[in-house]
Amino acid sequence: MAIIHFAASGVDRTVTIDVAPGERRTLLSVARDHGVPILFNCEAGGCGACLVHVDTVAVGERPLAPLTEPEKFLLQSMHRLTEHDIEAAQQRGVPPHVRLACQYALGDEEIVVSFMSDLGSH
Repeated sequence: MAIIHFAASGVDRTVTIDVAPGERRTLLSVARDHGVPILFNCEAGGCGACLVHVDTVAVGERPLAPLTEPEKFLLQSMHRLTEHDIEAAQQRGVPPHVRLACQYALGDEEIVVSFMSDLGSH
């Protein structure tokens, strides 16, 4: 089960969903299904419009979803991740806090997702 706390200016919503094994539900798809206004454009990891910050609720734990290739390329191009961040994610399984909602595949986790919305800023 995934528990997602969405937070932005004018937005404070918690969504709980069951994610079946092998199912790929992204943060963006869940946000859209529940009326959470995360900005997006391409939905393929190529534009950066759906940039979000992801943290776990449990102290000391990190989000579960590994970086996708589109995220690595775009977030590094946007100067949001360094090569060191990407290496740490790959070698130690420590995903960064900055992610693309269209690429973040939900697992069995409880996370806080903060984002820029059309209603205001972080």
